[in-house]
Amino acid sequence: MANDFYPHPFDQLTVELCNSARRYIRILSPDLDHEVFDNDELREAISKLARRSRHTQVRILISDTRALVQRGHRLLELSRRVPNLVHIQVLEKHPEMNDDVMVIRDMDGLLFKPGDSEHQGRFEPDSRAITKDYVEKFDKLWERSVPNAELRRMGL
Repeated sequence: MANDFYPHPFDQLTVELCNSARRYIRILSPDLDHEVFDNDELREAISKLARRSRHTQVRILISDTRALVQRGHRLLELSRRVPNLVHIQVLEKHPEMNDDVMVIRDMDGLLFKPGDSEHQGRFEPDSRAITKDYVEKFDKLWERSVPNAELRRMGL
């Protein structure tokens, strides 16, 4: 289909945003979809950002841990290697989550897919005004989320 948006090019736009981040990345995804978020390019972009400065912050918010734990995931491995820099937290189903998927770069870049559509989305690579509302929504959900021991556990 000509108007496909998810998982492609959503995955490529995610890498683009993460590569251009100066300080913050926020990711909201119900299950951290493997097709979009489990690739070497994204892991490397987030790893570079996390190592850039002690002031950088990578926050990943999910609602379902099953696929990550069962199949493994590059971002889960990264969060286990550098837990003070890459944080994954869990928010049980919440009325404001709606299965939306979003990637927010710093305070001015947004990639958004509504939970009820695979073909529509929003890419705003340079819009502080639009991104502000999504940052507020993400941060509000993050405050209600919790770390998950299963995600922190290191395999032997």
